[in-house]
Amino acid sequence: MATMNGALRLRPRGTWLVASLELRQRLRSRGWIIALAVWTVVLLGLGFLVLAPTLYFAGWDHLAGTARVVLSLQIILVLFALLVVVPALSAGSINGDRNAGTLAILQASLLSSAEIVMGKLLAGWLTGLAFLVLALPSTLITAVLAQTSPWYFLRMVAMIALIAACLTALGLGLSSITVRQLSSVVLAYVVVFGVTVVLPVAFGAAATFVSQERQVTVYESQPPPGWTGDDWTSEPDQSTWTCEPLESTQTVLRTDLVLPLLWANPVVMLAETAPSVNLRDTATADFGDLDALSGMKLLLQYAAAPAHPSHFVSCDPGQEGYPEDLATMPQRPVGWIGVMLWLLVGGGSLALAIRRLAAPIRRLGRGTRIA
Repeated sequence: MATMNGALRLRPRGTWLVASLELRQRLRSRGWIIALAVWTVVLLGLGFLVLAPTLYFAGWDHLAGTARVVLSLQIILVLFALLVVVPALSAGSINGDRNAGTLAILQASLLSSAEIVMGKLLAGWLTGLAFLVLALPSTLITAVLAQTSPWYFLRMVAMIALIAACLTALGLGLSSITVRQLSSVVLAYVVVFGVTVVLPVAFGAAATFVSQERQVTVYESQPPPGWTGDDWTSEPDQSTWTCEPLESTQTVLRTDLVLPLLWANPVVMLAETAPSVNLRDTATADFGDLDALSGMKLLLQYAAAPAHPSHFVSCDPGQEGYPEDLATMPQRPVGWIGVMLWLLVGGGSLALAIRRLAAPIRRLGRGTRIA
């Protein structure tokens, strides 16, 4: 009789055996191959439709900036594709086999429940990564045109692969505790829709109710003495203006208090891989280097510290009186907190699935089929 220790036995050969069985079953579907082909054509077409007109009208000088934006949008599109595909692949894996009567055959073999679960995890993860792999030809071309750092590109790919693995583990956990395949798939989509859409909407709504009146020091550019501003033609050079501190009472949105609503958002996690932008240098920063992900990271850093003194400086760096002693905007690890949360959820889901597949089963849900 199998024990819990035997259920936790994990051999590479047993894990790959289950994964290969799952992969062979999915490769038999012609619709799956058609979906992958259409996906590849869509991504290639998206890059061509945007980059070709830019190259025609603006030339090579402005192609890199447009390519950076297109690349970030392509990566976000790949992420959303995985958010749609992966739950459907993994959330019906265990209860689907149970209802078909094939799960009992695996449980009656020498395979442990850990090997069954990890094999299904590997198969679901590799199937989801097929969308990422087929997107690489299009994204690599765009990355070269955008002059993107290879390290930045690898960070984005690694983050998407990690999110896909966590989503697969979550689907397996839900599949192990529900009887019907449809129920587990719906629950998986509810979780994905909740963290991707509902919680960001809740963040925007809640941010309006956490405003706070604060006495702050605002640094503004002031003209030299004697300038009245009546004669605009005699306006002095901006370099002669000085940066003066003024005490002011302003309404500050404490978005940092509701920021935990965005921690588990996969798009926020993906934005964490973008290069950091110094908020104090936004007056002189080259915003042409920003893309959708780095711009999102910039907004997240602002939301993490809305009351930071550097937010109330409107002077240009180099002006007389510019507050050089102000602290630099802290780089809060917003996305990496979400990574830790998803790792905990994924690990807990795998542990739950392994326990649910351990034999013998003490309690069986009503309507659950054994063989």
